Amino acid sequence: MGYYAIFVFVYFTFVYDWKVIISRKSGHGKAAEVWNRVSRFLELHGISFSATFTEYKYHAIEIARDAVLAGCSKLVAVGGDGTMHEVLSGIMSQDSVPSTRVTLAMIPVGSGNDWPRLHKVPCDPLEAASLIVEGHSMLQDVVRIESVLDGRPMVRHMINIGGLGYDSYVCHLFNSSREKGKGGGLRYLKCLVKGFMKYRCKDFTIKVDGHEFFRGPALSVALGNGRYCGGGMMQTPDAVCDDGILDITVIRSFWKPKFVFKLKKLYDGGIYSVKEVVHTTACKSIEILAEPKSLLEVDGESCGSTPVRAVMIPSAINVISALDRMR
Repeated sequence: MGYYAIFVFVYFTFVYDWKVIISRKSGHGKAAEVWNRVSRFLELHGISFSATFTEYKYHAIEIARDAVLAGCSKLVAVGGDGTMHEVLSGIMSQDSVPSTRVTLAMIPVGSGNDWPRLHKVPCDPLEAASLIVEGHSMLQDVVRIESVLDGRPMVRHMINIGGLGYDSYVCHLFNSSREKGKGGGLRYLKCLVKGFMKYRCKDFTIKVDGHEFFRGPALSVALGNGRYCGGGMMQTPDAVCDDGILDITVIRSFWKPKFVFKLKKLYDGGIYSVKEVVHTTACKSIEILAEPKSLLEVDGESCGSTPVRAVMIPSAINVISALDRMR
């Protein structure tokens, strides 16, 4: 190990408790202002940290991986679900440090905040930071996702929910508008409507634990390690993030006007009462093909397309969670 590497290792191990990764784009650029408040709060409570702002897409993956390899075992994502996804993927992309030795926290700044909703992490930044100070943590499952991007294999890791079909098409529309400086809950609703009008169902072939589970046209396929997506919708309402099981919900192709009348079921947890919905809650791996190919979104981020393979990694990482208070 060179002198610089030794210095970096010592720097992270003995000087700072936490590595903080702040997304410049989250919350329409509000992350910096939020971080100013949170940093003072953490300093006041004796929490030491090193902070880095992201400069480009996927930068959080690089920062997180380098921090873990340098000896840092506690990381904070300041941003939205996408930032959390990138930080997790950075942690899981290295093999030198077991992910079970790493603790991951989030200060919510995004528009959806579905992972914090699952873990009862307050949207108020200082209340969220208080969980870090108090040290409430639990082991959570992680899902390894293999897909294809531009003809090459792509690997990401999922902390909450992924989707194909209509879900991923809406995600693509929303992310494209966000890159143009547009975003927010209303914008997501507009993308839902636009996507609903334009999307055409694809033919999916889905295997669960090696056995064929579904074959035919489908509007949506959701893979759930958590239960919330799209700012509070519940496509996998029975999913539990630490049970070692991956949930899947398939919504068959059906008459669009009828889907509009059933939309409420996505928000009240009653989606399984819709007869066009097929689901299973007991699997460790899923393989998905689509014709024509389907885009894939993972934790609200576009992540290539089919073919897709998802594999559960039980009790993979420690997360700061308010659920720990309730157990």
